[in-house]
Amino acid sequence: MAQQATVEWYSRIFGFKLLGNISHIKRSATPNAAIFGIYPANLNEVKLAYMATGNGVGFEIFEFVDPKPQQGDFFDYGRKGFFHICVTDPNPDVLADKVEAAGGKRIGKTVDPSGNGDIKCLYLSDPWGNVVEVLSVSFEWLGCRTAY
Repeated sequence: MAQQATVEWYSRIFGFKLLGNISHIKRSATPNAAIFGIYPANLNEVKLAYMATGNGVGFEIFEFVDPKPQQGDFFDYGRKGFFHICVTDPNPDVLADKVEAAGGKRIGKTVDPSGNGDIKCLYLSDPWGNVVEVLSVSFEWLGCRTAY
């Protein structure tokens, strides 16, 4: 993953804003940096980009430089942990076309999770394989519509 390219992609496609600069942190230069108190002792170098979404939610992009992470299978939904993010866009199919034109992929087809024909939902991946769900309504509205 090229940190700058990832930041630019999320800015261009989803409108996320970079907050400040991308941080490049090396244990050899700043051994007491907070990140090294969170991650194991074998983490020696990382790049961090802090971004904000349109509604103020934080979105962080980490690039682990040393050691580099292992590449997993694409769309490995059976793995443990965090799986995807969800964004709201009034026209998910138009956004999906934009994602595909910018190197991402559609995953599956557009569906209506409410069963009423008035909500669109689809899954995409960015060029690096991260999964993004797109809903045509807010998550709160979806929860309200599907709760009954």
